[in-house]
Amino acid sequence: YPPPYYPPRGGRPPRLVIMSPIFPVIETLAEIFGFHSFRPHQEGIVRAILDRNDVFAVMPTGGGKSLCYQLPARLLDGVCVVVSPLISLMKDQVDAARANGLSAGTLNSSISAQERNDVGSALRRGEMDLLYISPERFNSEHFIDRLKTLKIAFFAVDEAHCISEWGHDFRPDYLALSRIVDEFPGVPIAAFTATATAKVAEDIVNRLKLRQPHLTRASFNRPNLFYRVEMKQKVEDQLCRFVSARKGESGIIYRTSRKKVEGTAAMLQSYGFSARAYHAGMSDEDRHAAQEAFRRDECSIIVATIAFGMGIDKSNVRFVVHGDLPKNIEGYYQETGRAGRDGEPARCVLFYGRQDSIVLNKFADEIEDPAAREVAKSQLRQMIRFAEYDGCRRSGLLEYFGEQYPEPNCGGCDFCADEIEREDATIPAQKILSAVYRTGEKFGAVHVCDIVAGADTEKIRDFRHNELPTYGVGKDRPKSYWRVVVDSLLAQKILDIADPERPTLKLTDAARAILKGRKTFQMVKQQEKPKKRSDKISAASGGLNVPVAGLGPFGEQVFQSLRTLRTEIAQSANLPPYIVFSDRSLTEMSLYLPRDENEMLRINGVGLRKLESYGRRFLAEIRRICDENPTDVERSRHPFPAATTVPAIEPEHRDGTPTLFETQRLFEEGRSVTEIAELRNLTPGTIVSHLERLSQSGYEISAERFFVPERLEQIAAWFHLGGVTEPDDFRLKSAVDAAAGELDYDEARLARIFLKREITPR
Repeated sequence: YPPPYYPPRGGRPPRLVIMSPIFPVIETLAEIFGFHSFRPHQEGIVRAILDRNDVFAVMPTGGGKSLCYQLPARLLDGVCVVVSPLISLMKDQVDAARANGLSAGTLNSSISAQERNDVGSALRRGEMDLLYISPERFNSEHFIDRLKTLKIAFFAVDEAHCISEWGHDFRPDYLALSRIVDEFPGVPIAAFTATATAKVAEDIVNRLKLRQPHLTRASFNRPNLFYRVEMKQKVEDQLCRFVSARKGESGIIYRTSRKKVEGTAAMLQSYGFSARAYHAGMSDEDRHAAQEAFRRDECSIIVATIAFGMGIDKSNVRFVVHGDLPKNIEGYYQETGRAGRDGEPARCVLFYGRQDSIVLNKFADEIEDPAAREVAKSQLRQMIRFAEYDGCRRSGLLEYFGEQYPEPNCGGCDFCADEIEREDATIPAQKILSAVYRTGEKFGAVHVCDIVAGADTEKIRDFRHNELPTYGVGKDRPKSYWRVVVDSLLAQKILDIADPERPTLKLTDAARAILKGRKTFQMVKQQEKPKKRSDKISAASGGLNVPVAGLGPFGEQVFQSLRTLRTEIAQSANLPPYIVFSDRSLTEMSLYLPRDENEMLRINGVGLRKLESYGRRFLAEIRRICDENPTDVERSRHPFPAATTVPAIEPEHRDGTPTLFETQRLFEEGRSVTEIAELRNLTPGTIVSHLERLSQSGYEISAERFFVPERLEQIAAWFHLGGVTEPDDFRLKSAVDAAAGELDYDEARLARIFLKREITPR
């Protein structure tokens, strides 16, 4: 590859301005993001952007959309302008990008005047990779004029479904983005969304005026998510039982109204769960406090309306629960997609009752615009169909997006995992079907259930249905049971709704086969009435010690220590813990127990900047635990899988990366370690580690720059006091301990450079 170009000293951290059509894509992927390979579809999208083509990509939540524009933004000259719908989402993405070593900023109402000036200055100097803005800001003539003064690499439109009136979250301000092509005719556009049917996708492409775009439609399947649908009984009891089995795990519980949100949050708090409420009726300060507590792992559970979630990029959400039926499948899919963004297993549970659909249908009826009303009602019917689907949940979900699951059993839902116990209900089904038939298929589920249960209602008396042979044949069971039978018959398409406006029941051909005894009927076995909540639930601690499957006792000990360290670092840096390192990264560290920096770089999510900023503290903690438990280490350490032998950045390559070159350049100017650290906004320890790696690659560093001979000899003696004579075995801790306060780790590491090279100046 051609040598990188560096701007004059005093500018932004060095960036690659490639003087060749060959882009070091894989190398930058490893250096910046710490990933050793692309996820499906990412590489094609990245290379299309680098070729200056428009892109439209439908990728599931957690599929790595942000990397698809952040990586090209690092490689291309100019700034990538990212249009994002929520300020809180921008903040997360800016924090995450900066943590990886990218130059990123945002212009929105939440930042101070000084921050706004700093971003503006960086943009004018051409020192920014990513600029995050809202669609409202783009819809400003003054701001468009400002953008025209900048060198723009490309536009990235996140949550692109918001531009379509057929989408589930249409936002009028997104319509202004159709001006991009007209105002910036030579600039590519990359649009991304996690949820779009074929109709919505076509609408997005047309509204953004994309020019022969590179199209990607990834699978909507999220294999790490487990789906479950459970009929509502006492939903707060059901919620309590669910979360009590997951103490300390991060999760989101969605409810449809502010009253339900506050009630559920208060109920969970009363039983000791770490839970907070979030809804649009709260003050900005209270909403922000709840959201920040959740982002920073200070609160385990958020109970929220759908106002919560799009602005959160939290990777370690282990469950998403819907206490009520969502309005549409797109919303349900996006909300469940907030679980397991790190690729680790997570559970998605929907508690569903027919009353939910009645309430939502009334809301839809109140929409004034006829076209919008029909869209809402059509989407609701699809959602009800999914909730009542009597089969693989994953197949039912994917079917909505036009995708067929290739296997008969997904293994990742309640049906396929045999979590649902079924029972023969042929005779109860015949009783319901007979009542539908004998009433002429002219009545709804409530009236039919009243007939079978033997209820004494005015409607039954008026129509003389108390004289039917089926009247009271099911009085030995509560009416709620018969309603479940009706719902199951509808789900299995044995009954159908004759008219959506008047939900009367009608028989299908399958119903007649059951009535005549030619076919049996099975449904989910009804649970016994749940015991009182206090009998089932012990007080929840909401603590941080969440067991991680597959690690074993020693790995679990390492994981919890690393998690504590992550919390300390995140608090001191004022960042959410998952931006420091994801749970997946900590799990891999606990599994593979990396011994040095090169092995640490093989951990998923550890790039050069994160190694410099945080990685060495985690490595030191792993070494400490391993030194104290040598027997457990040999028994517990797993070998790295073959896939990670692809070099992230091996030592000989790392010597030529921009971050080391910049340290080398400043060192050759005669700068001290402290001066270089201040200029580069890094710690002195990081600069010393750069010098150590440069020395290992053969770069000559004079010991006289740092030590008089007597000082180096004294430090060598402190190393030897630990009983070690070979420089390759020198331990920093043993020397620092032996010096009893006269030597710190940075100086010991610097001295070790020359002692390993057997340089002892006289």
